Amino acid sequence: MLRRRFLIPLLLAAGACLPGRAEPLSLSLDQALARGVASSLTLQQVEAQKQGTAAGVGLSRSLFLPKLDLVGLGTWAQVGSSIGFISNLSTIGDLNIDLRGDGDAVIQNSFGNLGLALTYAVLDFERSPLLAAAKSLDQAAEARVLEQRRQTRFAITNAYLNLQLAEALIPVWQRSIDLSQALLKDAEALRDAGLGARIDVFRARALIAGDQSGLSAARSTRVIAASALARLLDLPADQGVEAGDSLRASTPWPLDLQASLDAASRNRPALEVIRQAQAAAEAKVRAARGAMLPQVGLLLGAGINGDVLQVSIPNGSSTASGSFYDFGVLLTLRQPLFDGGLSAQSAALASSQAEEQALLLKQREQMVILAVESFWHTHRSASDRMKAGREAVAASAEAVRDAQLRYRAGIAPITELLLTQRDLQAARIAEATAIQQWNLSRAGLELETGQR
Repeated sequence: MLRRRFLIPLLLAAGACLPGRAEPLSLSLDQALARGVASSLTLQQVEAQKQGTAAGVGLSRSLFLPKLDLVGLGTWAQVGSSIGFISNLSTIGDLNIDLRGDGDAVIQNSFGNLGLALTYAVLDFERSPLLAAAKSLDQAAEARVLEQRRQTRFAITNAYLNLQLAEALIPVWQRSIDLSQALLKDAEALRDAGLGARIDVFRARALIAGDQSGLSAARSTRVIAASALARLLDLPADQGVEAGDSLRASTPWPLDLQASLDAASRNRPALEVIRQAQAAAEAKVRAARGAMLPQVGLLLGAGINGDVLQVSIPNGSSTASGSFYDFGVLLTLRQPLFDGGLSAQSAALASSQAEEQALLLKQREQMVILAVESFWHTHRSASDRMKAGREAVAASAEAVRDAQLRYRAGIAPITELLLTQRDLQAARIAEATAIQQWNLSRAGLELETGQR
């Protein structure tokens, strides 16, 4: 017992010293968008890919530039001979020496060369299509960055609206609990006065339990929605977030359905990504076919050379040295005749990829049309549902007040009050959901059309 008496205060003191969870970060939708777009990991990854495709363009452009190399050569050779004629001496060639009888000659030769070599592809039918393919892939990467920006904004907006809805539903359940508790007091008062039945008290208690369960689920949904938004904003795990803006209807979408469809098909980066990928595949077809066409190359070379020759014979030795320069031009012609089917198969592969992208483009266009129509009609119907929700909330609130008076007067059963209270709760949830769908459908139309 004494040990427990000292252990409990110690644990409480240790718990007080632990770092607490950071205060929730309250953000408006604009603040969340600005922060989320700037810190989006997916967007940073796509931008890094864009840097790679830009480097690919530079790599393809280098095929049109000459190559300049510094070349050098150094040799040393020693030859011993007992005859006066030496053939194919390294860096010298043939050498004739008068030995004047029997004797041996030792010949040492040192040679050095330093020069420049410039190579240039005068005619190459493969490099232009390769450059076109690289440019198309770079443009596709640029369009992918724009598309990812839209997707990031929509994902953040969707998460923020889900958090707004979750936060808006918590007061709905709390008000429902307040009504249920008031109902329980009325039922108990009527029972104690002998004017009500015990079943009314049990029903009121069951109603409170159901509302408390709904409130617990709403709070859990709110925590999950906040975590989803925090992950998109790249916040630390211990940093919470809450919606600084209350759930309100945004401005209506200004375009009609046909104008929205035209804007989506005209200004959608996702479609441009596929178009540029198709153009890159078609350029690769031309590059594969160009690999079998003639190629003309040019080589320019110039350098300076130095040579030291030392000859030792029985009667003495002699040394000769000197330097010289040289330059020249070499023109080459290459005509591939057979490459094992490499170019043909490469062209076939690129052609199939181009056809695949063309079909993918048609599929994506249909998906864009479906998305625009879905968001547009959802936005339109949400307007009617918001209006109906407001009217239902007002009517249900009046019905609850009348039902309470009738129940307290003993002229209406508790079932009537239970039904009207449930109608009021459902109307409030429906109104909040309609506002969230109104805002979300507008964000979807912004995603598809690029307009705000």
